[in-house]
Amino acid sequence: MEFFKAGASNELDAVEATIVQMLRDGNDVFTTATDALFGGGTSKATKREVRSTDMGINEAQKDVRRSLLIHAAVGPTELPLVLQYASIVKDAERIGDYSKNLYDLVKFGANFSEAPDCDELERYRNKVSNLIVDAADVFEAKDAPAAQRLLGKADAFLDEYDMQVRAAYKSKGEVSDAVAHALYFRFLKRTTAHVMNVLTALVQPLDRLDSYDEAKEDR
Repeated sequence: MEFFKAGASNELDAVEATIVQMLRDGNDVFTTATDALFGGGTSKATKREVRSTDMGINEAQKDVRRSLLIHAAVGPTELPLVLQYASIVKDAERIGDYSKNLYDLVKFGANFSEAPDCDELERYRNKVSNLIVDAADVFEAKDAPAAQRLLGKADAFLDEYDMQVRAAYKSKGEVSDAVAHALYFRFLKRTTAHVMNVLTALVQPLDRLDSYDEAKEDR
């Protein structure tokens, strides 16, 4: 990215900072939603926090798009960088959307604090939360080697989520438990893939951005 920012502008610096903050806010809403899933339950305060944080992320996405449009129209344009940010900002925004989906499981009656595999479920939650935080730090530092290491680590998570979805499908317990488990791991997978897509801006050429939410054989 630094190559394309040879004539660095305040506008693009602000865009980068906004994307970093979107990731940090995404982790906040993800944590709030999953805390509810692991025994916190639903409440007006939790619903308000999930909704307001996600709305803030949505507004940040709009700000980024407006800034990029203005920069491309009237500023000294680093076109590849503008296109990169226009692509990955939607991935940062999707973290809030999938957090809302996780909170929906709570509204439907899911409570993983009572699940026999609660510790394992929470371990996966922590993996995703740590990934979001680490991705924000790596993106802020523009640390390409660290981004590549994080992508390799997270890519292995995707396979684990698929295995967990298959296990839920084949389980013999309550249908509601199987559905909750399958959706939980599906939402974790999608969240992970979108975080990975943000990191591709540090390590991939423009034409290969936004590929980690595709099946591995289709990338």
